[in-house]
Amino acid sequence: MLPKNYDPNEIEPKWQKFWLDEKIYKYELDEKRPSYAIDTPPPFTSGTLHLGHVLSHTWIDIIARYKRMTGYNVLFPQGFDNHGLPTELKVEKEFGISKDQPEKFLQKCIEWTWQAIEAMRNQFIRIGYSADWDLEYHTMDDWYKATVQKSLIEFYKKGLLYQAEHPVYWCPRCRTSLAKAEVGYVEEEGYLYYIKLPLADGSGHVPIATTRPELMPACVAVFVHPDDERYKDVVGKKVKLPIFEREVPVLADEDVDPSFGTGAVYNCTYGDEQDVVWQKRYNLPVIIAINEDGTMNERAGPYKGLKTEEARKKIAEDLEKMGLLYKKEKIKHRVLRHTERSSCMAPIELLPKKQWFIKVKDFTDEIVKVAKEINWYPEDMFLRLKDWAESMDWDWVISRQRVFGTPIPFWVCDNGEIILPDEKDLPVDPRFDKPPRKCSDGSEPKPVTDVLDCWVDSSITPLIISRWHDAIKGDEEGKRWFEHNFPTALRPQGTDIIRTWAFYTIFRTWVLTGEKPWKDVLINGMVAGPDGRKMSKSYGNVVAPDEVIPKYGADALRLWTALAPPGEDHPFKWETVDYNFRFLQKVWNIYR
Repeated sequence: MLPKNYDPNEIEPKWQKFWLDEKIYKYELDEKRPSYAIDTPPPFTSGTLHLGHVLSHTWIDIIARYKRMTGYNVLFPQGFDNHGLPTELKVEKEFGISKDQPEKFLQKCIEWTWQAIEAMRNQFIRIGYSADWDLEYHTMDDWYKATVQKSLIEFYKKGLLYQAEHPVYWCPRCRTSLAKAEVGYVEEEGYLYYIKLPLADGSGHVPIATTRPELMPACVAVFVHPDDERYKDVVGKKVKLPIFEREVPVLADEDVDPSFGTGAVYNCTYGDEQDVVWQKRYNLPVIIAINEDGTMNERAGPYKGLKTEEARKKIAEDLEKMGLLYKKEKIKHRVLRHTERSSCMAPIELLPKKQWFIKVKDFTDEIVKVAKEINWYPEDMFLRLKDWAESMDWDWVISRQRVFGTPIPFWVCDNGEIILPDEKDLPVDPRFDKPPRKCSDGSEPKPVTDVLDCWVDSSITPLIISRWHDAIKGDEEGKRWFEHNFPTALRPQGTDIIRTWAFYTIFRTWVLTGEKPWKDVLINGMVAGPDGRKMSKSYGNVVAPDEVIPKYGADALRLWTALAPPGEDHPFKWETVDYNFRFLQKVWNIYR
């Protein structure tokens, strides 16, 4: 006799255990049935699932179950994205281990990550997720790193990988370079400082407006619009920078917005992307006044050692005393910060660094063309990828100055020669492994100590799950598996990583195979708090799955995810989950 009341905390775990014990969802290659391979998002191993994970992965699970019931051979693996800055910060802060002890540091990162995987896997199982856990993969696995390194070697052989000094997005707090997709503009309050720059010939001043007076020591030119009548007479002259007593030219360029501030701006290397454009366009000098840690260096003269915010305030005060700061206007403006996958949010600096790049800017037309061959749900999400592709300013910076990541598998000679590893030795770690040979001049090559951006790891997941790495080695089962499952059927993912995971996966897969990675892309929106605002600790509106499931069970929560519209944000509502729970109780009563 069934009990009167439906108790999900008793019934759901019972069946979840049965599915696992009996391996109900184990995948077997069956070429007689149509393939349905799902390129599931590997979540970063933070140690806990949030409601966004529950929403996206329940959608995936619903699709997998439906496709199984309609006769498809469903490949449904689940991976975990292990490498990342948050893990390093945790090991440094909570466990007190320094990156200066790389072997001990790496060991602790891996140890913590395994604990996080275990916790997250159990949470996935608790929400009724029907993946084949025998196919679980981890980006820190040796075979996974070997595949990433093999793909990188292929890119190098195709001439798409290079090392160069170039202004990169630099996080002073995390001390590493970042890809454009890892930074974002945040609107916040600040000041616009109006400064008179004296003309070197003593004939007057050029007034500029800037939000960053601390970049004065790095100023290399002043720009005005060529049609701006106010400044016709000063183009071609020089201004003398106050405090730093250097002369810089006044130039005319159509990129200047005459309606902003005074219509005249100073060009500092480097305040923003526009400064990079002007420096290259006019072959201007490069003066770097900011250190990697966000403090001012010796080029800043008396302000050396101050943090940028402190220097901003002090230079503004000194200019005011000189009678050259004549206005300070409170404004709302956009500040570039480290927004992606981290609680850092530090302001970003543009610093020239020698980094590794993958050529991607030249391929944006091809990427858009391949993306157009894929079915996008909703359709307008394709435009997000197209807009992102067409707005790229420079190539993909793939090197990171971190420890816990897939090593860049190269050694470099003083003459620029690059030593590749023997592919049978992959994965290699040049930080600890010896190079396979000496340089052509007989000297010892130096190891590349940088690791890869984590998107380099995760942007080959459709190749990973379809066993591309086995197929290219000539493994017979791997070849059959790859032919049956690639291109994969579905990429489900969030709106927030279209410009990273979707974009880079399309690019890398197309370069390595000449094909699109998937037939369909299904995009889910973000989860908002019960008050409709973005979930945030500062708003006090964060709800964790562990608060909901003990009270209402997984099915009531899954029903809430099923109501979410594709591509749009979906607020969590306690009353919706409560209604779902009571609906399930009615179904139970009817069955009794």
